[in-house]
Amino acid sequence: MSYLRILILVGISFSIPVLKLQAQEQEGKVIEELLHAYYESMSQRDWESYRTFFIDSALLVTVWEPGGTENKILHRSTIEEFIRKTPEGPDSQPIFEERMRSSQIEVHGGMATAWVDYKARFGTEENLMEWNGKDLFTLIRWENTWKIVSLTYLSE
Repeated sequence: MSYLRILILVGISFSIPVLKLQAQEQEGKVIEELLHAYYESMSQRDWESYRTFFIDSALLVTVWEPGGTENKILHRSTIEEFIRKTPEGPDSQPIFEERMRSSQIEVHGGMATAWVDYKARFGTEENLMEWNGKDLFTLIRWENTWKIVSLTYLSE
């Protein structure tokens, strides 16, 4: 084997991992932009747009304390159930917004996770609640688009 062929093979073997890493970083940027749009859609209460971020069978899971009780429950809903209940939640007050503060995104081929720190505001001007929380998104690339498969969230 000639010296030139060896150099080419060595160069290719080093460049493939670099190209893979660059592709993952680019996909991470795409997902971060998608998440900014997700939070904007949620804060605008554009539930039709919000729905498009998820696969049809997506799940949303959290630990919830029903009002007036100290008993915590594991609350699970489909994206359809979540949207159907927005009149009791986000749409029940004049002020509702969630904003992404930071994110950690990890991409592996056509799947990804995103840990997001968010800030939320909910209520009225006279009675405004504010809190921070953490969202964990599981995403999959389907038909050239990243979609949310599941969302697990907790308030801090």
